[in-house]
Amino acid sequence: MTQKAIFKNIGFCTDFSENADFAFEIALQLAEQFGAKLNIVHVMVNFSLSPPVHSTYMPIEYDPNFVEEVTVAAQTAINDKYTSKIPEGISYEVHLLSGYASTEILDLSEEKGFDLIVMGSHGLTGLAHVFFGSTADRVVRKAECSVLTVRSKKSKAAE
Repeated sequence: MTQKAIFKNIGFCTDFSENADFAFEIALQLAEQFGAKLNIVHVMVNFSLSPPVHSTYMPIEYDPNFVEEVTVAAQTAINDKYTSKIPEGISYEVHLLSGYASTEILDLSEEKGFDLIVMGSHGLTGLAHVFFGSTADRVVRKAECSVLTVRSKKSKAAE
């Protein structure tokens, strides 16, 4: 009896944190198990969307090469941490986006037809969670597909 693949198109979202690195291990295992395409997603802050909060008080002059340097650094980190570890035969695509993280992730998920999003969770609690929330929370609430949030083994042990 042939098992039908549950997941065919997995989105893995990273902020390069330890939780994201652990989430990558899980996303990669799922992609291998189900023969799914793995989409590696990183969203960079878009400084042109709105000025920094304190720009009135502390004007900041951005180096014109700043965005290019950040992009190159993100591409290098994606290669070092993730794509270099993907075995042959696993289909993958890298999506380096700019904007508001949860919005970009949700838009890409819909555009590419993800049937699972895997991402790290920072595990904010108490007032920090109330005031800041998290990208993972917003994605879980609004995604049209299933979302797996992952906490690193280290963060679990700290509880």
